[in-house]
Amino acid sequence: MVYLIIVVGIGVYFAKHTKNIEDFALAGRGLNTPVLLGTLFATYIGGATVVGWTGSFYTMGFDWWFSGLGAILGIVAATFLLAERFRNLEQFTVPDMLALRYNNSTRYVSAVMIIIGDVAIVTVQILALTGILVTFTDLDRMPAMIISIVSFTLISLFGGMKGVAITDAIQAILIFGGLLFGVIVVFNIGDGPGAVFSALPENYFTPFTEVTYLGALGLAIASFGTTAVSQSMIFTRVFSAKNSKVAKRGLMWLIPTALIGYGLVALLGYSGQAILGPDVPEADVFAVVVTNLMTPFVGGLLLAVVMAAIVTSTNSILLSSSVNLTRDFYQQLVKRDVGNVELMRVGQLSVITFSILAFILAVVMPDIVTAIVFAYTMYSASLLVPLYAGYLWKGATAAAGTSGVIAGGGTALIWYLLQEPFGLPSMIPAIVVSLIVVFGVSMFTKKPDEEQLKVFNK
Repeated sequence: MVYLIIVVGIGVYFAKHTKNIEDFALAGRGLNTPVLLGTLFATYIGGATVVGWTGSFYTMGFDWWFSGLGAILGIVAATFLLAERFRNLEQFTVPDMLALRYNNSTRYVSAVMIIIGDVAIVTVQILALTGILVTFTDLDRMPAMIISIVSFTLISLFGGMKGVAITDAIQAILIFGGLLFGVIVVFNIGDGPGAVFSALPENYFTPFTEVTYLGALGLAIASFGTTAVSQSMIFTRVFSAKNSKVAKRGLMWLIPTALIGYGLVALLGYSGQAILGPDVPEADVFAVVVTNLMTPFVGGLLLAVVMAAIVTSTNSILLSSSVNLTRDFYQQLVKRDVGNVELMRVGQLSVITFSILAFILAVVMPDIVTAIVFAYTMYSASLLVPLYAGYLWKGATAAAGTSGVIAGGGTALIWYLLQEPFGLPSMIPAIVVSLIVVFGVSMFTKKPDEEQLKVFNK
């Protein structure tokens, strides 16, 4: 609780530096490399990674690295294919970029997808932090939920991106240090790395033991797609960097640091498997490691790590969805000539609105987490092909961009509702259909004009 109060206080402190929409949404486009890397790392190694991936590595051994590989490749794609060009174009959102390359129809459908996905994930984050507070404090569920959403909202509302970035950079140190310290402690309990690894099951590090080749491909593509188009994790930071070189440099440094973060999480999972045995439910592995293997001090530190990770991720997502509503709908449809200060106020109101909506969903529908998480997958499936095809291929047309967004998201939804036939993850057919639609429609529709192709000059 003390930790949450400190983090919220730091975020609110930066309210005085937030004067307009660029300050609120993009920290005045002034993030330097260390702060940029800190906010990227803290957001990327989020609560889902620390808690969820500890259990996944515990259960699946080597095979969960296929998800890690896909995520790293997603960062690589964003770094070397889009980062510098996106920063040079000085926009605010991924739908901004799609509108520049295609048209406003593509902007609107992509913004809707992002907002739905972002609100869904904020709902899950409320439930995650609530679960931690209820489990490890004397709080009842409803007060814990209220504390969770108020903490998320205040930092985003008052500090904007600058408050989020600074608190992220501080928390990145806590996340990295806490994970490293936790691994050292569990290795010590397990009589050292050699004893821990020798106690693991046979074939634990043999590829394709827990998944088929198709399953491994599905894990990699799902993580790749989610990362490569993530506005809240990646591109908001790109737009916030001082310049294009800083944007690319920050992402390049994220590649090895994220790998180290994944490695530390993996070691927690492996240690849990070696020391606790194979019978701990996957979702409970992190909590059991903290309560059964850690001293109160170390356990408290790791809980602070998770809370830090959840807070950083959620703040970014709230800002992402609020800026989508502000830039991609309010400014476009309501008042095109609106001033920067008014846009900031609308963005702040949007934060409150989305926070309330996510809180209501968390209260009334806490048992549909899988469906809620899928909303984020659908957003990734919608944007991946149109975004990268548009900025890598001059032949992609405006009609193809809009059609690709709808086809990708629609295919993912239908495949999910059909309960993933043939064991094929939704992202794979979504990408295939989206590719066919983008290239097919481009062959038969009006070619891009000079204005749409100006993005290739940046």
